[in-house]
Amino acid sequence: MRRLMQITLSVLLLATAAGAQTTEQSWDNLKTLREGEKIQVVDQKLKSQNGTFVSATDQEISFQADQDTVTIQRGDVLRVSSREHHKRLRNTLIGLVVGAGAGAAMGASEAESHNRREVAAYMVPTLGGIGAGIGAAMPAGHPTIYRAERRKDQSAP
Repeated sequence: MRRLMQITLSVLLLATAAGAQTTEQSWDNLKTLREGEKIQVVDQKLKSQNGTFVSATDQEISFQADQDTVTIQRGDVLRVSSREHHKRLRNTLIGLVVGAGAGAAMGASEAESHNRREVAAYMVPTLGGIGAGIGAAMPAGHPTIYRAERRKDQSAP
């Protein structure tokens, strides 16, 4: 029983961590941005600008910063991040569901001397709570939408 619990917790941790990984190097990721979404753009000289997303083409990104529309060429963009707050609730719910599911599976597979319902009644809320805690602890921050390699010919100001 203890070994099964350790395996389940390991799987739960890996599943939660795997859900947090994304591919950031594709310029096509900018298509996920909505017009008016708050973003941060960092150029190759490490100058950071905040604004609201206007549009993106294959060659450039445009956003509204204060009263000006700023357009930066793709080759000059180092990173684009969303400034919208989200993910923490989603991560918590995913962790809760994965943990509760693992607890239910453990309860269903327990066929020895214990009553399945008793095991499930203990494991579902326990692992669900652990999963929710792990999900809530995942960084919610501002997800990076696009990240390029830093050019060697650029230097910080």
